[in-house]
Amino acid sequence: MNTEIHHREDQLRADSAALRDVLDGALVNLHRSMEAIRPALASLPLPVSPEVVAGMQSTENAWRAIEAEFGMLTGSQVGELLGSRASGRSSYASDKRKAGQLIGVRRRNALVYPGFQFDQETGRIREVVPGLIAVIREHGRTDEDLAQWLCDPSGYLDGDRPVDHLHEPERVLAAAEGHYGVEW
Repeated sequence: MNTEIHHREDQLRADSAALRDVLDGALVNLHRSMEAIRPALASLPLPVSPEVVAGMQSTENAWRAIEAEFGMLTGSQVGELLGSRASGRSSYASDKRKAGQLIGVRRRNALVYPGFQFDQETGRIREVVPGLIAVIREHGRTDEDLAQWLCDPSGYLDGDRPVDHLHEPERVLAAAEGHYGVEW
Protein backbone atom coordinates (compact mmCIF):
# COMPACT_ATOMS: atom_id res chain seq x y z
CA MET A 1 0.00 0.00 0.00
CA ASN A 2 2.83 2.35 0.90
CA THR A 3 4.43 1.68 -2.49
CA GLU A 4 1.19 2.53 -4.27
CA ILE A 5 0.93 5.84 -2.41
CA HIS A 6 4.54 6.71 -3.30
CA HIS A 7 3.87 5.82 -6.92
CA ARG A 8 0.82 8.12 -7.00
CA GLU A 9 2.77 10.92 -5.32
CA ASP A 10 5.53 10.56 -7.92
CA GLN A 11 2.95 10.63 -10.71
CA LEU A 12 1.32 13.75 -9.24
CA ARG A 13 4.72 15.47 -9.02
CA ALA A 14 5.47 14.58 -12.64
CA ASP A 15 2.03 15.76 -13.77
CA SER A 16 2.42 18.99 -11.78
CA ALA A 17 5.85 19.64 -13.32
CA ALA A 18 4.49 19.03 -16.82
CA LEU A 19 1.55 21.34 -16.19
CA ARG A 20 3.86 24.00 -14.77
CA ASP A 21 6.01 23.78 -17.94
CA VAL A 22 2.93 24.20 -20.15
CA LEU A 23 1.71 27.18 -18.12
CA ASP A 24 5.18 28.76 -18.10
CA GLY A 25 5.32 28.40 -21.89
CA ALA A 26 1.88 29.96 -22.26
CA LEU A 27 2.89 32.86 -20.03
CA VAL A 28 6.08 33.47 -22.03
CA ASN A 29 4.02 33.39 -25.25
CA LEU A 30 1.52 35.85 -23.76
CA HIS A 31 4.29 38.29 -22.82
CA ARG A 32 5.90 38.01 -26.26
CA SER A 33 2.55 38.63 -27.92
CA MET A 34 1.92 41.69 -25.80
CA GLU A 35 5.41 43.04 -26.54
CA ALA A 36 4.79 42.63 -30.27
CA ILE A 37 1.31 44.16 -30.26
CA ARG A 38 1.86 47.16 -27.96
CA PRO A 39 3.97 49.23 -30.40
CA ALA A 40 1.49 48.64 -33.23
CA LEU A 41 -1.46 49.71 -31.10
CA ALA A 42 0.44 52.70 -29.72
CA SER A 43 1.22 53.91 -33.24
CA LEU A 44 -2.45 54.20 -34.18
CA PRO A 45 -3.98 57.69 -33.97
CA LEU A 46 -7.27 56.43 -32.50
CA PRO A 47 -8.01 53.82 -29.85
CA VAL A 48 -8.80 50.30 -31.03
CA SER A 49 -11.69 48.52 -29.38
CA PRO A 50 -11.01 45.23 -27.60
CA GLU A 51 -13.62 43.62 -29.86
CA VAL A 52 -11.67 44.56 -32.98
CA VAL A 53 -8.43 43.21 -31.53
CA ALA A 54 -10.18 40.01 -30.43
CA GLY A 55 -11.67 39.59 -33.90
CA MET A 56 -8.29 40.04 -35.53
CA GLN A 57 -6.74 37.48 -33.20
CA SER A 58 -9.57 35.06 -33.89
CA THR A 59 -8.94 35.41 -37.63
CA GLU A 60 -5.20 34.88 -37.15
CA ASN A 61 -5.89 31.77 -35.07
CA ALA A 62 -8.13 30.44 -37.85
CA TRP A 63 -5.34 30.97 -40.43
CA ARG A 64 -2.88 29.15 -38.20
CA ALA A 65 -5.31 26.26 -37.78
CA ILE A 66 -5.77 26.01 -41.57
CA GLU A 67 -2.02 26.04 -42.07
CA ALA A 68 -1.48 23.40 -39.37
CA GLU A 69 -4.17 21.08 -40.75
CA PHE A 70 -3.71 21.47 -44.50
CA GLY A 71 -0.47 23.34 -45.07
CA MET A 72 0.08 26.47 -47.10
CA LEU A 73 2.07 25.82 -50.25
CA THR A 74 4.32 28.27 -52.03
CA GLY A 75 3.86 28.87 -55.73
CA SER A 76 6.91 26.71 -56.45
CA GLN A 77 5.52 23.86 -54.35
CA VAL A 78 2.20 24.09 -56.21
CA GLY A 79 3.99 24.01 -59.56
CA GLU A 80 5.91 20.93 -58.49
CA LEU A 81 2.80 19.20 -57.09
CA LEU A 82 0.84 19.87 -60.28
CA GLY A 83 3.70 18.66 -62.47
CA SER A 84 4.66 21.95 -64.07
CA ARG A 85 7.77 21.65 -66.21
CA ALA A 86 8.20 25.42 -66.43
CA SER A 87 11.38 26.87 -64.97
CA GLY A 88 9.33 29.46 -63.04
CA ARG A 89 7.00 27.09 -61.21
CA SER A 90 5.64 29.84 -58.99
CA SER A 91 4.37 31.74 -62.04
CA TYR A 92 2.45 28.59 -63.05
CA ALA A 93 0.55 28.74 -59.74
CA SER A 94 0.02 32.48 -60.10
CA ASP A 95 -1.39 32.02 -63.60
CA LYS A 96 -3.78 29.32 -62.34
CA ARG A 97 -4.92 31.64 -59.54
CA LYS A 98 -5.52 34.55 -61.91
CA ALA A 99 -7.50 32.21 -64.20
CA GLY A 100 -9.82 31.30 -61.30
CA GLN A 101 -8.51 27.77 -60.87
CA LEU A 102 -6.62 28.10 -57.57
CA ILE A 103 -7.32 29.72 -54.21
CA GLY A 104 -4.41 31.95 -53.22
CA VAL A 105 -4.19 33.91 -49.97
CA ARG A 106 -1.77 36.50 -48.59
CA ARG A 107 0.10 35.39 -45.50
CA ARG A 108 3.17 37.09 -44.10
CA ASN A 109 3.66 39.19 -47.25
CA ALA A 110 3.56 36.16 -49.56
CA LEU A 111 0.95 34.54 -51.75
CA VAL A 112 0.35 30.95 -50.60
CA TYR A 113 -2.08 28.23 -51.57
CA PRO A 114 -4.09 26.24 -48.98
CA GLY A 115 -3.32 22.54 -49.30
CA PHE A 116 -6.94 21.41 -49.08
CA GLN A 117 -7.58 22.35 -52.71
CA PHE A 118 -5.24 19.68 -54.04
CA ASP A 119 -5.89 15.98 -54.42
CA GLN A 120 -2.61 14.61 -53.09
CA GLU A 121 -3.13 11.22 -54.74
CA THR A 122 -3.67 12.50 -58.27
CA GLY A 123 -1.59 15.67 -58.05
CA ARG A 124 -4.47 17.74 -59.38
CA ILE A 125 -6.60 20.64 -58.29
CA ARG A 126 -9.88 19.37 -56.84
CA GLU A 127 -12.63 19.72 -59.43
CA VAL A 128 -14.84 21.86 -57.15
CA VAL A 129 -12.26 24.65 -56.70
CA PRO A 130 -12.84 26.61 -59.94
CA GLY A 131 -16.59 26.53 -59.34
CA LEU A 132 -16.15 27.85 -55.80
CA ILE A 133 -13.93 30.65 -57.06
CA ALA A 134 -16.57 31.55 -59.66
CA VAL A 135 -19.19 31.77 -56.89
CA ILE A 136 -17.14 34.12 -54.72
CA ARG A 137 -16.15 36.31 -57.64
CA GLU A 138 -19.78 36.58 -58.68
CA HIS A 139 -20.57 37.88 -55.20
CA GLY A 140 -17.56 40.18 -54.88
CA ARG A 141 -15.76 38.12 -52.25
CA THR A 142 -12.08 37.23 -51.88
CA ASP A 143 -10.06 34.04 -51.88
CA GLU A 144 -9.40 34.69 -48.18
CA ASP A 145 -13.16 34.73 -47.54
CA LEU A 146 -13.52 31.43 -49.39
CA ALA A 147 -10.65 29.71 -47.58
CA GLN A 148 -12.04 30.74 -44.19
CA TRP A 149 -15.60 29.72 -45.13
CA LEU A 150 -14.43 26.31 -46.31
CA CYS A 151 -12.91 25.60 -42.90
CA ASP A 152 -15.82 26.80 -40.75
CA PRO A 153 -18.91 24.74 -39.89
CA SER A 154 -21.80 25.44 -42.25
CA GLY A 155 -25.50 25.19 -41.64
CA TYR A 156 -25.84 24.31 -45.32
CA LEU A 157 -23.91 21.10 -44.58
CA ASP A 158 -25.57 20.15 -41.29
CA GLY A 159 -22.81 21.80 -39.28
CA ASP A 160 -19.97 20.12 -41.16
CA ARG A 161 -17.13 22.08 -42.67
CA PRO A 162 -17.30 22.44 -46.45
CA VAL A 163 -13.64 21.42 -46.67
CA ASP A 164 -14.63 17.97 -45.39
CA HIS A 165 -16.99 17.54 -48.36
CA LEU A 166 -14.78 18.65 -51.25
CA HIS A 167 -15.27 15.17 -52.71
CA GLU A 168 -18.95 16.15 -53.16
CA PRO A 169 -18.66 19.09 -55.57
CA GLU A 170 -22.37 19.66 -56.18
CA ARG A 171 -23.16 19.72 -52.48
CA VAL A 172 -20.33 22.13 -51.64
CA LEU A 173 -21.18 24.41 -54.57
CA ALA A 174 -24.82 24.53 -53.46
CA ALA A 175 -23.69 25.39 -49.93
CA ALA A 176 -21.43 28.15 -51.28
CA GLU A 177 -24.27 29.57 -53.39
CA GLY A 178 -26.52 29.51 -50.35
CA HIS A 179 -23.92 31.18 -48.16
CA TYR A 180 -22.68 33.85 -50.55
CA GLY A 181 -25.93 34.36 -52.43
CA VAL A 182 -27.95 35.38 -49.39
CA GLU A 183 -29.18 38.95 -49.58
CA TRP A 184 -30.43 40.71 -46.48
